[in-house]
Amino acid sequence: MGRLSGYVRAGVTHPEEAPLLREAVSLLFDGGTEAEATRWLTSQGMLTPRGNAFRREVLHRLLANPRLAGLDENGQPLEGWDERVLEPEVFHRLQKLYEERSEKRGKSREAYDYLLTGGCALCDECGPPMIGSRVHAEAPPSYKCDDCGTRINADRLEDFVAEHVLAELLKPEARERLEKLECDIEAEISRLKKHIEDAAERDASIGELYGRGLMVKAAFLAAQKASKEDLRLSKLRLKQLEQMTDLPIGDVHDLVAWWRTAPHASKKGLVLLEIEHVRVGRARGSQAPEKRVLIDWRQPTS
Repeated sequence: MGRLSGYVRAGVTHPEEAPLLREAVSLLFDGGTEAEATRWLTSQGMLTPRGNAFRREVLHRLLANPRLAGLDENGQPLEGWDERVLEPEVFHRLQKLYEERSEKRGKSREAYDYLLTGGCALCDECGPPMIGSRVHAEAPPSYKCDDCGTRINADRLEDFVAEHVLAELLKPEARERLEKLECDIEAEISRLKKHIEDAAERDASIGELYGRGLMVKAAFLAAQKASKEDLRLSKLRLKQLEQMTDLPIGDVHDLVAWWRTAPHASKKGLVLLEIEHVRVGRARGSQAPEKRVLIDWRQPTS
């Protein structure tokens, strides 16, 4: 088992890491979030034992580990652990805080269908897809970058995007362009379906190479892992693309009225058909979407 953050070895605390972790826990008790605690640890130069920057999920797993308080999985003191990063009562208080926050989120949050998740909305600061999130249990829905913390209110972003999509669709050449885009999408759907169907054959080829001794085990395992990830992403992409076809807007004359009453899936399909990505920057003196949001429009290939 590798070294646990906060300890030099079992039962001996790290002189630099342990105080930082205690301070991070204090931040949580003061109402801070795990993301804020993670950013604070990073600002202090603290890394994981493997030399990586902390992520929120990594910090959560660490703070939920009873060994941080010198306890075993049953909550009993570990023999020979003379030093602890957290005292047991502090550790138990922290776990209770996690439970309370989880219960509060479960009771207070209403379901919300995000229009731009799934890779459409990207953080323009550091690149990754933005996720649906809330600042706290009773806060309105928002889009958030889990890496750098960039956030924007969901209604503000989605209304801005909808206005621009509808404005594009009202242009004289819009219907012809949509037809070309749908042809591109259908071609990609066909390609992806074939790619997914051939996954078993590709895996069998990898296995055959390994069985014949033409591939070392490490390369075989890496190829298997890459193949599984490729299949997962291909299925996700196919699901997204299928939302963009057969949209009931061909004979719609009042697009604005249609948008107000259209099912969420149809709205999302139309947005994904029109837009490649929506890139959201950090608020710098203004929360206005026109100051923060860039739209990458999808272009027909022919």
